[in-house]
Amino acid sequence: MPRITVEVESTIGSSIGKHGGARSSRDEAPGWPVGEGYVEDTLDTGGRSVRTMVLMREPARPGDEVPAWPVAVLHLNDGRRDLDEVVCVAEAEPFIDLVDLPDLGRWHAEPAAWAAALGRLSPGPAYRMTGCGGRVEADRLVADAHHAYLQLTGCMELPTHGE
Repeated sequence: MPRITVEVESTIGSSIGKHGGARSSRDEAPGWPVGEGYVEDTLDTGGRSVRTMVLMREPARPGDEVPAWPVAVLHLNDGRRDLDEVVCVAEAEPFIDLVDLPDLGRWHAEPAAWAAALGRLSPGPAYRMTGCGGRVEADRLVADAHHAYLQLTGCMELPTHGE
């Protein structure tokens, strides 16, 4: 499971409960914060940094970098184009056992809950979820986008003649 760093642009509270379940009453503690941002040194097929949402222990301020790992990818459409948003969890307790899409269900964090959080984080476009993929797909998306960044910037070592 590759570790990445998410540069957070905004944070909201969520309904993803602090004890593995969704909130059921006003008396319970609010859910864990969710941040939205991007992975530096990546380029998606549209030439933008890979967009991410990250479940965190504490809220982050814009510009904060959060160590995390991908667990899923949301396939979305904003009415104009298709886009992917990588779902991550912060590299911290109590999220250690969240490693793939099926694990999110134990936290009442189904893909629809993430799509709703994204709508609150990015109030401009209305996102429609068109599908969801697991950790392997999220890892591949980030790896491919990092590779595209390295190719574009010329930082990638190319084989020399004779190798």
